[in-house]
Amino acid sequence: MTTNRTLVIVAHPNLTESRANATRLAEIKDLDNVTVHNLYEAYPDFNIDVAHEQQLLREHDTIVLQFPVYWYNVTSMLKAWIDAVLVYGFAFTFDGSASALRGKKAWLAVTAGSTLETYAADGLARRPLDEYLAPVTQTLEFCQLDYQGFHAVYGMMIEPSDETLALDAKEYRRLIANRETPVG
Repeated sequence: MTTNRTLVIVAHPNLTESRANATRLAEIKDLDNVTVHNLYEAYPDFNIDVAHEQQLLREHDTIVLQFPVYWYNVTSMLKAWIDAVLVYGFAFTFDGSASALRGKKAWLAVTAGSTLETYAADGLARRPLDEYLAPVTQTLEFCQLDYQGFHAVYGMMIEPSDETLALDAKEYRRLIANRETPVG
C-alpha cells in the first residue's frame, strides 16, 4: 500500500504578518503525511539547495504551492525556486520523455490582496485570477505534473474577518486531508 504524501511549499516573504497564510498553516500542522516547507525560512539568502528540493519533490505525491499573489505574480522566492529546481533533465525534457514529476498532483493555494470582484472582466484587474496564474500553471503542466487547480482567498488588503480566515483554513485543511481538487 502506498501512502499519499503531500508537500506544501510555502513562499511568503513575511509569514509572521500574514494572517491568512498563518491560519492555513496552523490548520494543517497536525495532518499525517503532510510536509510543510517554508522557502523563505530555509533560504533567507536565496541560496537554494537544488538537490534537497528535488529530493523533497521525489518523496511526495502531491505538491501544493502556497503563496501570496504579488503584482499579479508569484513571490521572488518562488520564482527563484522554480528557476533553480524545475530544470531540464529533472522536471522536463523537450520530447516529454522524462520527468521525475510525471503524474504527481499539483495545485496552488493563493492569497490575493484584492477582492474577487477586482478579478473580473469589468473589475480593476480586468481578468480572472487564473489568467494571472497561467505562467505557473503552464510550468507545472510542462513539467508533467497533474495540475489540479487553485484555492484562493481574496481581500487580504481589506483585513478579512477572523471568521472568513477560519472558514478558508478549514476548507484548505479539508482539501489537503481528503486529497481533493480545489475549484479555483
